[in-house]
Amino acid sequence: MPVPVSPTITSPVSRRVPAANRGILADPSLTHAVKLAHDTQRAVTACHTPIAGISLADWKQQSVDDTLLAAVEYAEETGRVPPSHLSAGPLLVGGHQPTLFHCGVLVKNFALARLARRLDGTALNLIVDSDIAAPLHLSVPDGSRDQPATRLVPFTTDTAARPWEDLRPDLSAAFTAFPDRVSDALARWGIDPLLTRIWPSAIAAAEAGRGLAECLSAARIAMQDRMGHGTLELPISRLATRPPFLRFMAMSLLEAERFAESHNRALSAYRIANNVRSRTHPAADLCWHEGWLETPFWCWHSGDTHRRRLLTQVTPTSIRLSDGSGFNVQWALDSGHNLDRLATALGGWQESGLRIRPSALSTTLFARVFLADLFIHGIGGSKYDEVTDSLMADFFGISPPPYLTLSGTLHLPLGGPFDVSSVDRSQLTSRRRRMLYNAQEFLDASQASELVERKTSLIERQNRDKRDTSETSRQKRRQRFQEFRAVNHELTRHTIGARQALDGELQRLDRQLDANSVLTNREFSFCLFPEELLGSFLDEALSELE
Repeated sequence: MPVPVSPTITSPVSRRVPAANRGILADPSLTHAVKLAHDTQRAVTACHTPIAGISLADWKQQSVDDTLLAAVEYAEETGRVPPSHLSAGPLLVGGHQPTLFHCGVLVKNFALARLARRLDGTALNLIVDSDIAAPLHLSVPDGSRDQPATRLVPFTTDTAARPWEDLRPDLSAAFTAFPDRVSDALARWGIDPLLTRIWPSAIAAAEAGRGLAECLSAARIAMQDRMGHGTLELPISRLATRPPFLRFMAMSLLEAERFAESHNRALSAYRIANNVRSRTHPAADLCWHEGWLETPFWCWHSGDTHRRRLLTQVTPTSIRLSDGSGFNVQWALDSGHNLDRLATALGGWQESGLRIRPSALSTTLFARVFLADLFIHGIGGSKYDEVTDSLMADFFGISPPPYLTLSGTLHLPLGGPFDVSSVDRSQLTSRRRRMLYNAQEFLDASQASELVERKTSLIERQNRDKRDTSETSRQKRRQRFQEFRAVNHELTRHTIGARQALDGELQRLDRQLDANSVLTNREFSFCLFPEELLGSFLDEALSELE
């Protein structure tokens, strides 16, 4: 058994979203990531640290071989020629929900493909179809450049809150005519979106009986293949039923109490290091409930509208599993081979209709320990992986492998932002305040000279009396305060016109700042962009790997 070590998260890493158009964040650099992938592959190949009685090197080799086989089978099943890959080289892994995400996420997928070519390895994208489906629409720009807005264009009429893998496309006009409605919305901006070229793949997947997650993924995969950056793909719903993952699941359940202790220590260390008070951020602790312990897995039956935590009770002779509702089984333990026997049983229960899927943390844990030579995260995922690093060291007793954090920003061609900023607004509001309380600064020498002299005299008297704490002085200060109010009121009458002009300037600036929030919105989906613009951005972002 690996020796537990105390989790330590000492200094939060700050990785910021690129603010500028066409900005890129890569931490570490892409060229350094190439070296990390090679180094990790060599280190793991030579690692004989036992995990549940199996060396890490053997665990990983078996997991990689089976997962790549599953990914190739999935490609062929969907009618796609699998991208070329070399299984002997490093394995690059990333993942995301099957949404039509923004370009900052897409750059990860393209980096997977380009790193795999550079390393003579394999790129694998995990489709996280076990999460609750959202959003079920695209946000598209509306209005004009002076007064832009956004509106939502749905691609399904099904709004039930269910995991992605359980949603089906309805082949209604909402789905089949989706690109037409998006194109109509973008026509006023002169944008020809990539969506019209890749959506036929989504429709073909729907007509073949595929789920909504696979339909959306089919459109994205068609785009990546079209642009020469295809990756092997595998939904989490498939990964979670394969022997390597079932073995990982069985190990976590058989050692559920130790896993929960390591999991909760890692979360506590993260919260302390990052000054987080919430008990559910970045994830909730695994807790006991009336003798049942939460595990890092979700479970539900097909057709359920929500997921439940998989609960367990482990004794020296048996293990019980439950969802706290209708599912409740007991499985006998013996003196040996429990890991593989329980893994087989978990697979059998899933074949009978039960879904058992990993949480976000356990998904990344499996991918980084047992699959990837280099995992590519976005900014949010990399932050949470401070917890995963700590958990790896504590539960497995291994040094966590490095990962790459990658993201980018690309703006839709909506005419560009207005040349204004929040600093401009602060300066204007500060100027307006001074017009109210120091109006004399904005008057000509000939304006209200008597009032200006009175205020100057009040200020001089105030400065002389600063050190005087007598009762007489306090009475003078109260009287002087009233005089200040009166003279300021009279002086502000002379800046009414200037303040009105300033108010108009503030209103104009606020409109432009509001407009910029749309014009520079980095969350617009990649499929809204013209293909040429998207391609040039991705080539530029990854030019370091050429």
